[in-house]
Amino acid sequence: MLILRTLCYVALVVCFGLGIASCVSPPDYPDTPEISFKKIETARIVKQTGSYDTVSVTISFKDGDGDLGLDDSDTGFPYSRLDQSGKLNKYYNNYFMTMQVQESSGNYVDLPLGTLDYNSRYPRLSPEAQGSRKTPLRGDLTFGLTITQGTLRVIKPDLPAQIMVRFKVRIVDRALHESNEIITDPIATR
Repeated sequence: MLILRTLCYVALVVCFGLGIASCVSPPDYPDTPEISFKKIETARIVKQTGSYDTVSVTISFKDGDGDLGLDDSDTGFPYSRLDQSGKLNKYYNNYFMTMQVQESSGNYVDLPLGTLDYNSRYPRLSPEAQGSRKTPLRGDLTFGLTITQGTLRVIKPDLPAQIMVRFKVRIVDRALHESNEIITDPIATR
């Protein structure tokens, strides 16, 4: 009798838990990705061949339909390297980063890198269990890069002794919805 009563209590607790869990609805995010700045970290690397700074930029994201990221098979239009007119296709990448440097006046300006840029791809983030269903996603993306003062000074020779840099970042989803743009905190390069 005691075992039967215990099993009834367990069944009641399980049913109650399932009932509560079924009441939880997924978050309601817009289909256009939204990002926010989370952190920026830097480390100085000194080697016999020279010194450089490594930088990690972390952003948080939310997306209502979970269509974030590209994989190796995403090479056809609209994600091909060249657009239909044969020019570099903006949407080959889905992570866009522009470095800004602080001038002597204190103002930040975009650093013109020409065809060298920090734009890149991040992999598909949608959970495998999602299949083809649209599912809201949220999380963090961290992008790492290397900065050398020598390169910065070749591009922009009038920079002050200690160079302050920050980054503008935005992402795009597979439907080509572009997120808002964030600006990181500034960091000093040495």
